[in-house]
Amino acid sequence: MNKFVLVLKIILYPIYRALFWYSVEGKENIPKEKGAVFCSNHISVLDPVLWIIGVRRSVHFMCKEEMFHNPVMAWFLKKCDVFPIVRGAKDMQSIGNAISIVEQNGIVGIYPEGTRSKDGKPGRAKSGVAFIANAAKADVIPAAVICKGKLRPFKRIKLVIGKPIPYAEIQFDEHNRNNLHRVSSLIMDHIREIWENGQNEW
Repeated sequence: MNKFVLVLKIILYPIYRALFWYSVEGKENIPKEKGAVFCSNHISVLDPVLWIIGVRRSVHFMCKEEMFHNPVMAWFLKKCDVFPIVRGAKDMQSIGNAISIVEQNGIVGIYPEGTRSKDGKPGRAKSGVAFIANAAKADVIPAAVICKGKLRPFKRIKLVIGKPIPYAEIQFDEHNRNNLHRVSSLIMDHIREIWENGQNEW
């Protein structure tokens, strides 16, 4: 974990604990050393910050390229190990960067849906997450942000990290496009199951 993120965690932790009444379950499912692809549903711009604070290891989140247009924001995001991706296009440079991070035993954070959910429910996954996990030969860690209604301060929030999906269960022949959709849906099904179980336990 870089020093900037470590200091940020120390500063933001008490603030976020006071503003957001959240708990984190399943921390033990994050590998201590090996690389992995971390996938979660996406309901708010605050999601990444909650995960950065809640997960012990550094997570290199992919973020839409538009967020990097502001020089100050771009500097801050890069300091937080966030890197851009062009949505709606095959951004092979960013995809290659994600694969490289995992191969070097880092954790890449991806929102499979590609955008925030409008109704708070997990939606359909895009194919990028399957391509990256398969190319990096990595396990996938499904997770979910669970909250009644919109994610706002002074509300109860649960961050749940599920058991890793082994690479052996998701590896496929990348030349068959049907496999991309199948594996992307499989990953999203795991996220949806965690989210639904959390809703039922609320």
